[in-house]
Amino acid sequence: MRRPKRSYAKEATFDLLKIKRFGHYLSGMIMPNVSVFITWGIITTLIQYFQGPLQQSFIEMDHLMIQFLLPVLIAYTGGRLIEKRAGVVAAIAVIGMLVDSEDPQILGAMVIGPLAGWNVFLFDKYIFPRVKAGYEMLVRNFSAGIIGMLLGYLSLVFIGPFIAGVTQQISLLVGWLIQRNLLLLTNIFIEPLKVLFLNNTLNHGILTPLGIEQTEVAGTSLLFLIETNPGPGLGVLLAFILFSRKELKASASGAFMIQLIGGIHEIYFPFVLLNTRLFAAVIFGGMSGTLVFELFQVGLKAPASPGSIVTILANTPQDMLLGVACGITVSTLVSFLLAAFVIRKDQTKKEISEKVTKVTEVQKILFACDAGMGSSAMGASLMRQQLKKSGLAIPVDYTSIYRVQDDPHLLLITQNELKHLAEFQAPHAQIVTIGNFLDQSEYTKVLALLTDEQENDAAPEQLGEKLPYQKVIFLYADGVRGSQTMAVQAFRNLAEKHNVRVDVEKQPLDQVIADQRNLYIVTANFTAENVLPECPLLVVEHLIATNKYEKLLRGDLSDVSDA
Repeated sequence: MRRPKRSYAKEATFDLLKIKRFGHYLSGMIMPNVSVFITWGIITTLIQYFQGPLQQSFIEMDHLMIQFLLPVLIAYTGGRLIEKRAGVVAAIAVIGMLVDSEDPQILGAMVIGPLAGWNVFLFDKYIFPRVKAGYEMLVRNFSAGIIGMLLGYLSLVFIGPFIAGVTQQISLLVGWLIQRNLLLLTNIFIEPLKVLFLNNTLNHGILTPLGIEQTEVAGTSLLFLIETNPGPGLGVLLAFILFSRKELKASASGAFMIQLIGGIHEIYFPFVLLNTRLFAAVIFGGMSGTLVFELFQVGLKAPASPGSIVTILANTPQDMLLGVACGITVSTLVSFLLAAFVIRKDQTKKEISEKVTKVTEVQKILFACDAGMGSSAMGASLMRQQLKKSGLAIPVDYTSIYRVQDDPHLLLITQNELKHLAEFQAPHAQIVTIGNFLDQSEYTKVLALLTDEQENDAAPEQLGEKLPYQKVIFLYADGVRGSQTMAVQAFRNLAEKHNVRVDVEKQPLDQVIADQRNLYIVTANFTAENVLPECPLLVVEHLIATNKYEKLLRGDLSDVSDA
């Protein structure tokens, strides 16, 4: 038995997945409550237009929403994300830190929510199975009340003061940066992290809570403009519209309007990732915009979500409209100039998407992006239109990549940057990665494959006379199967060339039941890292090893051996 070699690359990938999951969880507490932030922003805007008792009522409503309603909802959401019934426990517990606090406890709620969920999860895992039949509801209700009470006391005497101290130190740091006009340095970190699909975490998990603290004192906050500023993305997209090749211009044009009016930042991330030098464009674009915002001393009255020019201007005080507009314009111009220089100089541009591979037995199509609300929804809408025109009745939906459920009959379409997450979440699904959800040519390719699949259903492939095997199977492990997918298609093409009809597929190693009637194909590295079953085996240096496949399809089995 061979001992599998330790794969540090896989461990690093798994650590990255854990970081992304954590970031997604932080934004997941805020995103479902964005409508409340919008309502709060509208109320804050309307207060100045009322007088007398009505104005006082609106002021009190504004205070109750930001002081109590939002922390309770965020804590409830955070607890419920871990354990369904933990939402109520978290809502009870967060009251403890609201008792003596004069500041909105948004960050505190983001701590107490997961803490309550974790405690309820542990209780249900270790204690609840020991409860006698008939007492489940009694224990469930009393345990929720007791855990909520204990965590509420803990948040009152420890968590609340601790979060207040941390928030004060961060606020002092931000204030120090603002006083010295150095806040623009934060864009060095924020812009690259945005492009890596951590924009929701940055905005809703860090900047929004701190910005709310500032608005309680100053009435506006510049922090609401740092991540939501659409200028860096608009500049990159404008450069692609004017200087890139024809097929990218069409996609960039649609993305530009969606970024500007819809505020969906994810739409420009794939364009930046086409060339790593474009990171400089968005970084300096963001820094220039923040510098202008600081010079004009502007800010927003409430969080702008999504980061649309409409939402931003609606939350801007009238006397600050010029400064905000100038900041967005300058950041767009700087980003455009740098991106245009990179695009025009680059003579070896990358393709916007990966090769779409053969998909089989698709019963559902699912689009997945980071948040599952913006770009994936648009991609699903475009695919539905394509399917309708072709007369195919396949359900299409969209979701967050973190909520994808594994299904061998699922066609999962996601962005190139989320490929590893997709393979981790749905190792048995058919996965297609693309660069831009607005590029309809990609959907045309998938549609052609789906149509070809349905046509082939009426005449299934028969065994080739030259191969004494029922199936040719490419093995993969740990959900990593991109090369195997391409090899399957390459082998099918060669078989067609030699007029050999054969059933070719890929399978995960941990689910393989060795069958002497099948031929299994692996690489030499794969055999060194994994324990293989006793079965007919073809070992190749590379999966696209056409020479060995040619010999095999001609009936030469000299390279085949048992593991």
